[in-house]
This record gives sequence, C-alpha cells and structure tokens, in this order.
Amino acid sequence: MKSSEVTSLSPPPFSQVLSMPTSNQGWPEDFGFQLGGTGPSYILSVEEGSSAHLAGLQAGDQVLEIEGHNVSTLGPQAVIAIAQTQKNIPPSIGVVSRIQQV
Repeated sequence: MKSSEVTSLSPPPFSQVLSMPTSNQGWPEDFGFQLGGTGPSYILSVEEGSSAHLAGLQAGDQVLEIEGHNVSTLGPQAVIAIAQTQKNIPPSIGVVSRIQQV
C-alpha cells in the first residue's frame, strides 16, 4: 500500500495592503466606489483594488439593499445617509447588475 502525500500550500503573498476605514462616515468613497442616479441609485465607478472591487461591485450595478433595508427606489443621498448610520463597517450592500451583455 502506498502512503499518501500531503502537500502544504501557502497563500500567495499580498501585493497590496488594504486599509479598511474605521467608520462609515466616508461611505461610499472611502470604500472605493461612487454612487449616482436620481432614484434608483447606481454604482458609477469602482476603484481597482479597493474593498468594493474585491467584493465584486461593478459600475452599473443598481443598489437594492443596505443592511437588509430596501433602498431600490432611493437616490444616492438617501442611500448614503442610511449606509453611514449602520453599525457594520462596511455595511452590507445588495446590488443587481444592470449592464447588458452583448
């Protein structure tokens, strides 16, 4: 009977250190993205390498929820006000992609 080989894999070294804000007061810019629209709100841009980028947010995503609160019809200022009052840093955000694939 042949013995099993165990291979130990180390995670690749980080090429970048991600600094997480300690409050939501600068949300969404401090987390690497910008909102726009007039209601509903959409993600206008996502900074590459940011926490928003690493979480999978993309320009064109429509914001549906913040921490389980339905914000699907609200404009950016109302969405930002709700996000900035949440306890979790960053607040959870539910989105749906509105970019059509061609």
